[in-house]
Amino acid sequence: MANEAPTMTPGAGASEDERLKGAIAYVLGLITGIIVLLIGGENKFLKFHAWQSIVASVALAVIWWIVDFFVLSVLFTASWGLYYLLSCLIGLVGLAIWLYFLYGAFLVYSGKPFRIPVVADFVEKNLVK
Repeated sequence: MANEAPTMTPGAGASEDERLKGAIAYVLGLITGIIVLLIGGENKFLKFHAWQSIVASVALAVIWWIVDFFVLSVLFTASWGLYYLLSCLIGLVGLAIWLYFLYGAFLVYSGKPFRIPVVADFVEKNLVK
């Protein structure tokens, strides 16, 4: 019964220490994801959460830079008011994303599944074997 469940799922035998390290992977995104990847060794549970944090952080950073570039280059010259409004909204979206990562950290530490849509499938198929 325990051998059939993938290691990334709750109930697959992740210890409290592993759940803590898996949760830490999300606290600062890319930075803590890399740290957990380095200390996790061959543990599939830790590799999954570390890679999920890293991939999601990099993807979101690229999207952030593209949107920010658009706001800076196009709207900065068009309207100061709109520029500042969108800059504030971008900041709020960044805060919401960080809070989502913290919620994920809470779920991982609690032993519940945390799968970021699209990213989790990519990580399972390409990075954790």
